[in-house]
Amino acid sequence: MEQLQEDLSSKHKQYIVLDQIFVVFDIDQPKNACQKLKLNRLAGVGPIYWRFQTNAPARYIVTPNQGVLRDDEPIEVSVTLYQNRFRPRHEIFLQAIPVPENGDFDPKKLFEDLDNAQVTFLDLGTTVMKIESALESSKSATDLHQALDASASVGADRVEQLQSILNLTNSDTEQLANNIEQAKKLKVTLDAQLEQRKGVVGEYKSKLAILEGSYMRKSAEVHRLQNELQNMQKTNAAKAMTAPNPNTKNCVIS
Repeated sequence: MEQLQEDLSSKHKQYIVLDQIFVVFDIDQPKNACQKLKLNRLAGVGPIYWRFQTNAPARYIVTPNQGVLRDDEPIEVSVTLYQNRFRPRHEIFLQAIPVPENGDFDPKKLFEDLDNAQVTFLDLGTTVMKIESALESSKSATDLHQALDASASVGADRVEQLQSILNLTNSDTEQLANNIEQAKKLKVTLDAQLEQRKGVVGEYKSKLAILEGSYMRKSAEVHRLQNELQNMQKTNAAKAMTAPNPNTKNCVIS
């Protein structure tokens, strides 16, 4: 699937760029996970119509999800995962295509022919998934170094072994570079998510302070009403004890 996405993205033209396609959702927070992206038009390409598409429209809210780029001002797009229910099969991709200068076009017909369209897939995942992936990549590199250090090969065998590892490294250079870039982006994303978590904690502290104040006021009111009730009960009891009994008749002893 990833290879198919890369092929689709690479064979099409480029009109607009995202500041990143690496989207990581913090699904363990109480709010809907959200990440913001910035959309820019490449210089000299004219007005471009763009839109986001997904195979899970009930799960993702992209705001705004379509529009026309006519200048070099970036557009901020928020991608929200509704109810934080992520699945690995979910996809979101960006489509872009030139439109007439006069702006006279039908959006529904623009993408009937995708030969001139740009298609860019977002790299979706959750915080836990991306951390595990980064750790796995780090472990693979460590295992390679440990195997090399533990090898007892010497002389020609050692040279041959080094050559084979070098060939392996050369063939995986692009993947390693991608892993490094992903790790950098993950760090930036995790820092942003940490700040977001701090903001959520601050909001809950403020709400807790308001609730505690309300609780104290209501407790004081309940305590006052209880005292009034007790005083009324005592007053009524005292009146009942001092009031004459209508059933008692005066007796005269002669």
